Amino acid sequence: MRKFDLTILGCGAAAPTPSFLTTSQLVNIHDHLILIDCGEGCQLTLRKLKLKFQRIKTVLISHMHADHVMGLPGLLASMNLLGRKTAIDIFGPEELESFVKTIWHKTGTHIDFPVNFNVVDHAKPSLLLEMKSYKIEAFPTKHRIATCGFKIEELEGSWHLKPETKDLFNLSYHEINVLKKGESINRKGGVVVDPNKFCIAPLKTRSYVFAADTAYTPKVIEGALNASLLYHEATFMESEKSIATKTMHSTASDAGRIAREANVKKLLIGHFSNRYRVLDGLLDEARSVFENTFLSIEGETISIDYLD
Repeated sequence: MRKFDLTILGCGAAAPTPSFLTTSQLVNIHDHLILIDCGEGCQLTLRKLKLKFQRIKTVLISHMHADHVMGLPGLLASMNLLGRKTAIDIFGPEELESFVKTIWHKTGTHIDFPVNFNVVDHAKPSLLLEMKSYKIEAFPTKHRIATCGFKIEELEGSWHLKPETKDLFNLSYHEINVLKKGESINRKGGVVVDPNKFCIAPLKTRSYVFAADTAYTPKVIEGALNASLLYHEATFMESEKSIATKTMHSTASDAGRIAREANVKKLLIGHFSNRYRVLDGLLDEARSVFENTFLSIEGETISIDYLD
């Protein structure tokens, strides 16, 4: 099974505290490292966990609120100090490039490796990147400023011929390619070469969805549909619903509703308000709506499992 896991670097809202750091996550898909958001202190957590942050290929920034971007200029500067030469691709809001480069200019920071900024359209779903074995998409969320979520999804692999199949049917090159697509071969005389019998099916694909700061919205349901793992913010409990509505955040119940309606396999909640020191109430509230819910725990790595 190819690697596909998520490490929580920060799971708090608004500002770093002794209890929680602000939002940052590291996804390892097929040994490609993707950083999602970069709150203050992100690089320190990467160091403490002994994660090889120089191998990060892609950075996804959901929106321009400080608790999601303040760590990025410093992280890139540290990469440079440590001798990075390989390019990094950054996807985020239009304002992100000028924000980062202004800080570098004001602090006399020089970057000697290519940093490629790509603007994400927060208003509609879009494909950001497609590699040989996975793709990254963005989708709108509902927040006070332009914000988007991200979906990282494996691409379906080829079918593999069983050892005896090629010789058994004296397959041509064209026929082999047909079977590798999972399609049957129909020969004269009624002979059918069925890939379900004579090939090994590819592993089922897995997907991870990051729903950034957002109020409850059908747009996230669409973006997270049938995901293996959904991370959804759960900043408040229902007792603070009025604050959640005012700030355009979600309650734990909202997160549970999204997971249930999107038919995801597993829900991970985070972006916890600093008013909560004990998170049991948030977890219980989400589980009352969607049972397979878990808390984000800083430093924890979660394997993204195959769907049943």
